[in-house]
Amino acid sequence: KIMLFYKDSQRFGHRVAFRGIYFFCKVELPAAFLDRLQRDYPAEYGQRREAFYAATGVSVNVHPRKFLRLYPGRMLAWNPIGFLLDERPSFIYDPWFHGGAYYVQESGSQLVGKVFSMLQLPEHPVVLDLCAAPGGKSVHLANLISGNGVLVSNEPIKGRLGVLQENIVKSGWQNSIITQADPSAFHVHRNLFDVILVDAPCSGEGMFRKSEEARVQWTPDLVRFCAARQSRLLEEVWPALKPGGFLMYSTCTLNALENEAQLEQLLREPDARSVSLSLPEAWGLNPGTSNTACWYNWPGNGGGEGFFLGVVQKEGQTGGEKSNHGTTNKRLQLPQVNEWLLPETEVIDFDDGMYIITESTRHISSLLKRNIRVVQSGTAVGVLHGQKFKPDPALALSVAFNVAAVTALNLNDTIAFLCGDGVLPAQPREGWNAVAYEGLPLGWINFLGKRSNNLWPQSWRIRNRPASSLPNPFWF
Repeated sequence: KIMLFYKDSQRFGHRVAFRGIYFFCKVELPAAFLDRLQRDYPAEYGQRREAFYAATGVSVNVHPRKFLRLYPGRMLAWNPIGFLLDERPSFIYDPWFHGGAYYVQESGSQLVGKVFSMLQLPEHPVVLDLCAAPGGKSVHLANLISGNGVLVSNEPIKGRLGVLQENIVKSGWQNSIITQADPSAFHVHRNLFDVILVDAPCSGEGMFRKSEEARVQWTPDLVRFCAARQSRLLEEVWPALKPGGFLMYSTCTLNALENEAQLEQLLREPDARSVSLSLPEAWGLNPGTSNTACWYNWPGNGGGEGFFLGVVQKEGQTGGEKSNHGTTNKRLQLPQVNEWLLPETEVIDFDDGMYIITESTRHISSLLKRNIRVVQSGTAVGVLHGQKFKPDPALALSVAFNVAAVTALNLNDTIAFLCGDGVLPAQPREGWNAVAYEGLPLGWINFLGKRSNNLWPQSWRIRNRPASSLPNPFWF
C-alpha cells in the first residue's frame, strides 16, 4: 500500500522522494502476527501495532578507551556510553568507525551490558558469547571487563567469522578469544564460564520495522522452528556454566514461545534458579512473564527495534579465577616493537607467533583447543623474518598501543589509506609507520622513500570512494 504524507510526517516504513513529494510505503505486518499481538495485548494492541510504523533510530556504543572526544547524541538510559543519534551519518567515511572507537549497535541490545554489570561476578570473569557474529554484544562485554578475565566469542557459522574477527580486532583487547564451533561442542567444558550469553537465532519480529525480508519470511511455523532450536542451544551449553554463574538469554523477537518459554524450560534444570533484578520503570521496558528477571524493549522505545533479555543462575558458589592475569613470560627484546607499546605491555611467544595476551586467556585457549577450533587468541603483534619485523594490523588497533608513536594523517589521506592507497604523510620515517587520525591509531604503511605500501587488510577496505567532498564525522 502506498500512502502520501508530508515531509515532516512521523509515520513511515520506507520513504521515496519523487519531484519533491515524499511517498511512504507503510510496513505491512503479517496477519498472523497481528492476530497474536491482539490476542496477547488486547488493551495495548493499538499502541503496540503503531510502534512498528514509527521512524527507526540509530545508536552507537562508544569504546571507553578509544573515543577521544565529548560523547555525541542523546545518552541511552541503560548505557552511559551509548547514544541515540538524531540522524544516520555516513559511518563508512568516518575513520573512527574503522578504528573501533565506536560500534553502531541497536539501542535495545545495549541492555545486555547494563544487566551484565549488575550481576555478582568474580573480579576476573570468564565469559562466553555463544552466537557472537557480527560482534556488537561481544565488543560491549569486552569493553565492560576491560582486559580482566577472558571473553570467548564463538560463531557457529564459518561464513560469519570474518566480520566477527574484524570487530574483535578493532576493539583492541588482549583477553579475547574467537572460536568457531557448534554450540554442542561446549558441552564437554563443564563449569568453565562465569557468564554465558546466548543471543539466540530467532524469528526476528523485532526487525519488522526495517527489514522486509524479516516480514516476508515470518510465519507461525518459523516461530516454532526457532523455539525448538533455541531449546537445544540452551540445553547443550548449560553444563559449561559454572555453579553460581549466570546465563543471559536474548532475542530480537517478541513472542513468549521464543522468550519466556525458553527461560521456564531452563528453570526446570535441577541446578537452575531464578534471578531477581529490577530496572527503573522510567526506562519504558516491559517485564516479561517468566519466573526470573526478564524484559522486553518494544519497538520505538529508546530508538530500539525490539529486544528481549532474561537471566537464569546456576546454583552453587561462583568460582573466581585464581591464576595470574598478567603474562608469565618476560617481554621479548624487540626495540622496533617495544617503542609502539605502552610501558607495562609484554609481548610473548604463543601459537608460533608474537602476541599480547594474558595468562588466563592462554589457559582458556589451550583448554578449548582440545575439541574446538580457536581462530584467534589475544592480539597478534607481527612476524619476524630474520632481523626484519612486519607488524600485524591488530597491533596498531590494540588498547596497549602507544598513541605517542604515530604518524598523523589528515582526513583525505586517512580515507585514501582506508581505501587501500599507499599514502605519503607529511613527515614519515623510513620503514613502518603507524598512521592515525585525530589521535586514533588505525594501521600501517611501509614508507620506501618515494612511495609506501599499505597494510590495511583487503577485506576491511572502503569499496566505494567518496564522489565529492568528505562529510565531517558525526562527532565533530
